[in-house]
Amino acid sequence: MELKEYLKIFKDNFKLFAFVVVIVVLGTFAYFTFKPVSYSASLALNITRIGSQKETTDYRYDDFYRLQADEKFAETVVEWLKNPRTAADILAKANVDATHLSLRKLSNVFVAEKLSSQIVAVSFSASNERSAKKISDAVLEIISKNTEALNKNQNEVTWFEVVAQSPVIIQDKVSPTILLLASLAMGMFLGFWIVLIKHYLK
Repeated sequence: MELKEYLKIFKDNFKLFAFVVVIVVLGTFAYFTFKPVSYSASLALNITRIGSQKETTDYRYDDFYRLQADEKFAETVVEWLKNPRTAADILAKANVDATHLSLRKLSNVFVAEKLSSQIVAVSFSASNERSAKKISDAVLEIISKNTEALNKNQNEVTWFEVVAQSPVIIQDKVSPTILLLASLAMGMFLGFWIVLIKHYLK
């Protein structure tokens, strides 16, 4: 088929094409308008040491290995936050009902990323600002409790401690311009194929 034939098809079915585009745009805006408000939170966990190695004239190996040890422990914290058990403990501590979540969803509640050898960034979503703050506090408490459990097995006083910064909590919003352009593109795509399918069946 030539281009002018396609244009004739869309000219004859312009009302159907326009109807599909309008429905998609209105449906998209309606969805985001009535969608429950949600918040995104970001929390930075700093890996520190409880103490330092005692003064000695001998070679202080701890100075050489400290950054490597900090980096490995930061990776441990990241893996803790990916664990369903840790996620369930944190949500329970924050009084958030997690009984409806599967193991896979529990594993994805928190997104943890090691930014450096001593900083782990944790991000998650919450239904409101208060809940986000409670979850942030629970993250620090549970991770600190896990760290303390490891500390009990250490003879050195140079083991780890986790300190959290104040969380950044922002309400999730979508730019109306981006939403309009995305819905228009999707509406035109669906309208294009619906018109062609109708023409083919006809």
